[in-house]
Amino acid sequence: MINVNNISPAESDFNDFLPDLTPMLDILFILLVFFMLTAGAVFQSLDLTLPSSVAEELSLLQEPKHITLEIRQDGYAVDGKQVQGFNELKLIIPSVIKQKKGYDLIVAGDKGISIERFLKVLTYLQSQGILAASILMQKETTE
Repeated sequence: MINVNNISPAESDFNDFLPDLTPMLDILFILLVFFMLTAGAVFQSLDLTLPSSVAEELSLLQEPKHITLEIRQDGYAVDGKQVQGFNELKLIIPSVIKQKKGYDLIVAGDKGISIERFLKVLTYLQSQGILAASILMQKETTE
């Protein structure tokens, strides 16, 4: 049994040399709480499908988001497909617009076409509810 009151002076000098363990116990309790909180952490993950090659990644980035309507000397072209007359163009444009919703329409005219023909196409596009169309122009170079 430990008796605190009956300590001899020689023993009290010896107790002065013993280390105080209170700071060490504080650190141990802090570490214990830290390990208990981090052990039960739930990590969330997100499933990603990465491209298998660089070429696949580049092909996705270069997908065009526009429809090109070319007014040529000999007819018209929609996305590179030849259209002979204006009546055939009037049949093709609505179906292409429905297939590619959200795509921009770019009108490109040959410099040799008449302005009346160009305005006829723009008037038809406006009558179909296509109010915003980009017009492709090329700056002339003087040589």
